Amino acid sequence: MAISNHERVGKALDLVKDGLQPFVEREMKSQHAQLWIEEARGAVSESQSHLFKRAGEPQWDAASLLAVMWNQWQLVFRKTLGQAERTLVSELRDVRNRWAHQNPFSSDDSYRALDSSSAYASTSRCARRSVAPPAPPSKARRPAHSSRGAKS
Repeated sequence: MAISNHERVGKALDLVKDGLQPFVEREMKSQHAQLWIEEARGAVSESQSHLFKRAGEPQWDAASLLAVMWNQWQLVFRKTLGQAERTLVSELRDVRNRWAHQNPFSSDDSYRALDSSSAYASTSRCARRSVAPPAPPSKARRPAHSSRGAKS
């Protein structure tokens, strides 16, 4: 059975999580030292705070990592990342929310999500190891990024 666009996006978000976790933890520890977990907990929504119950070992997901990056940008992440990466954080937060709420992804939407995931996962400043995104749906020609609103 072929993998759906929704499943592709979910796998890409898993890879984003795997790539971002060591970077986010390293940068938060560097800025906040021993208080980094409390600062990370304060940067996520109340519904995500349960991910920080285990002492010293948050149970990260893509949403919480992206929320910490977004909400700690000025204090922590803008020191090592630029505006292009902040834009990717915003875009990936949107992708993750659409994925979590079961919104459909067209092939064009999936390509865009995979491109953004790949760009972030391959940013050498973000990932300690190389993380390749899942393969996009096979097509003879890759569509342009301009059709974000299309649904299938």
